[in-house]
Amino acid sequence: MSLDAAGADRDVALTLKIAKGGLISLFMLLRITLCLLLAVAARGQVFEVASIKPHPVSVNQPIMKNPDVNPIRISGNRVELTMIGLKGLVMAAYNVKEYQVSGGPAWASRIDSLWDIAAKTPGDGRVGIDRVRMMLQDLLTERFRLKLRRETKQLPVYNLVVAKGGPKLKVAPATQPAVRGMRRGTMDQLAALLSVMVGRPVIDKTGLPGTYDYSNEIAALDVGAQDWADTISRTLAAIHGQFGLKVEPSKAMIEILTIQGAEEPTEN
Repeated sequence: MSLDAAGADRDVALTLKIAKGGLISLFMLLRITLCLLLAVAARGQVFEVASIKPHPVSVNQPIMKNPDVNPIRISGNRVELTMIGLKGLVMAAYNVKEYQVSGGPAWASRIDSLWDIAAKTPGDGRVGIDRVRMMLQDLLTERFRLKLRRETKQLPVYNLVVAKGGPKLKVAPATQPAVRGMRRGTMDQLAALLSVMVGRPVIDKTGLPGTYDYSNEIAALDVGAQDWADTISRTLAAIHGQFGLKVEPSKAMIEILTIQGAEEPTEN
């Protein structure tokens, strides 16, 4: 090999070494940039500050069944949840129904295992509900040490449909507050409440849009019932008589969130 050829080979090797080093540096720079972007994004999904305090509950205080009501209240950059337990927090954070959450530690079933949560989101502006749910998920992980398993199962369900004769519900005027003794919600929210009453997932198949007023008594049909079957019978009768709706047995694939572990939170 001539001296010129050897020198050319060395030049090529040096050029490749420099190029390789440049690529490695570029790769490292991209990794650092990505980590910074992820850190900024993560910071946007975490409450700036959050206070968790036990809710004072009397032994004789009734606990209303409100699975049809969103417990998250947002006012500017302030977020509040009142008188809420572990299961309710999981429902709120992951936007799922009560029948989609199972398991949990024994302490979570105690009547005094309810909390009042007051949190502040980053910045001064109002944060959307989806971002707040992400922040609640982080709160559950960090403060409650929550561990979840997610899976999809085929379950027996009821499809909520319009009965013969049409619906009897009245659309709620957007400009007027809810009437005393009445609940206000969408058909999906009504289905969530009915799920608790009949002990089986109820899926909205009515096709009815909008918001409706319906009697608050629907949440108390189990009072005075002889047994669980009597409660179901009363509920199904009320669905048809008061609402002009009915349920049809079916099966559906439902996502289930199983609480595998959680700890009682520190207050602050």
